[in-house]
Amino acid sequence: MNVYSNGIIKQMDLAVDSIIKLIECLSEEELKIKPNEDKWSIGELLSHISVLCKADFLIGAGASEEELDRFYAEAEPEENKTAIIEALIVNYTYLKEGIASMQEEELLRETTSFFGVTHSRYEWLLDTQAHLFHHRGQLHSMMVHVLKRELKVQLFE
Repeated sequence: MNVYSNGIIKQMDLAVDSIIKLIECLSEEELKIKPNEDKWSIGELLSHISVLCKADFLIGAGASEEELDRFYAEAEPEENKTAIIEALIVNYTYLKEGIASMQEEELLRETTSFFGVTHSRYEWLLDTQAHLFHHRGQLHSMMVHVLKRELKVQLFE
């Protein structure tokens, strides 16, 4: 893995670890709580977080919309803490191993997503990092502002 990808993965390792720690602060009942009627529940958000690393990797690899829909249908876990944590680890490992196997020229090769965005595989990795951090921030905010938790989980180094 090149030095740039290695740095991103290091930061994503911290993000995944902190997401697991946040999940462990929740009860199973709290997974059903929604910040408001029109938004995802905490469990729905966590189910999405648990699959996004592999989903984003597949998008960067040129997966079709149908392939991605099939992936989500098969991969999204039940909304319980154990299944969510397991799915997060499996799908993040898939991304890490996929990125680690790429040579620099593969990371620089551009692909176009089914929704028309063209990026290098390295840029897709950056997008995935931003996507993961975005949803981790949503989770943290829901826990602080909706559940009124004082969290002692490190989010950044």
